[in-house]
Amino acid sequence: MKLARIVAILIAVSAGLTSVRAQDNYPDKPVRIMLGFAAGSGADIPARFLLEQLRQITNGATFIVDNRPGASGNIAVDAGAKAKPDGYTLLLASTATTAGNTALYKPVPFDVKKELVPIAALHENGFALAIGPDNPSKTVAELTQYLKAKGKRATYGWATTVGLAGSVAYTTGAGLDMTPVAYKITPDAVRDLSAGQIDFAFVDTLYASGQERQGKVKLLAVTTATPNPAMPNVPTMDSLGYRTSDTTPIWAMWAPAGTPKPILDKLANWFMQAAGSKAYADFLLNNGGVPVKGDAAFMTKKLDEAITAWNKVAEVAKIDIK
Repeated sequence: MKLARIVAILIAVSAGLTSVRAQDNYPDKPVRIMLGFAAGSGADIPARFLLEQLRQITNGATFIVDNRPGASGNIAVDAGAKAKPDGYTLLLASTATTAGNTALYKPVPFDVKKELVPIAALHENGFALAIGPDNPSKTVAELTQYLKAKGKRATYGWATTVGLAGSVAYTTGAGLDMTPVAYKITPDAVRDLSAGQIDFAFVDTLYASGQERQGKVKLLAVTTATPNPAMPNVPTMDSLGYRTSDTTPIWAMWAPAGTPKPILDKLANWFMQAAGSKAYADFLLNNGGVPVKGDAAFMTKKLDEAITAWNKVAEVAKIDIK
């Protein structure tokens, strides 16, 4: 055998052994978690709690939230999808961001089915129809009459795909002609809502529940199919005749396509342990979220269902965000 051939084989074997060792030692440096929403938001709060559970499970591995808000999460999804598939950049995103934005934004810079693979499901986070503390309405029916009396002066705020879809379902169903106000992040919309600058907004329940406890908003209904455990007396929009439950987001951890299977398997084991922990479940249920435990196959199925649901929403509601 020629010397060059022998050297090539030795290099290939050495590279393979190095790759195996790297996967066995994973992670040997911090892992970044891309998140498309601001620090302190309803997406960020459970993420940080979850990663604390993960640090305990992994005996101290470092996972860092990299907040990249804007474009309803598209910036973070694109960064996660285009990242090097080595396990050191992951994406925390919901079906609303991955499937919903694909249906509503024209175009999106990523292909969720080709560029991302799910690792594990984490939780469900519905939305709540929120109004300011000084709004006299006590029910959705009263709010509808209040908004009709304001006419075209009435406004609603939105910062996420689900928030916009819920608003369109409500205003269309109620026959309201309102002016939408777009926000980069949900806290800004809630700030203006609390100050009476806008009339309502659909806010994710993990953030809305805390704002309600502080007296900054009042919650009239939730978008999920069943009442939220943290607010059992708040009715569902579905029960009031406004179909919103089809777009309830399920949050999951994702990796760039091409990430080695041994790393994906290790991550899946860790995240499913963390998501299935009693501490995480208690945290979610006390703050407006709902635990969801599922593997990659489960999330692939949920993603496909979400794509179908969101395409229908885009068609019926005629939402097309440039």
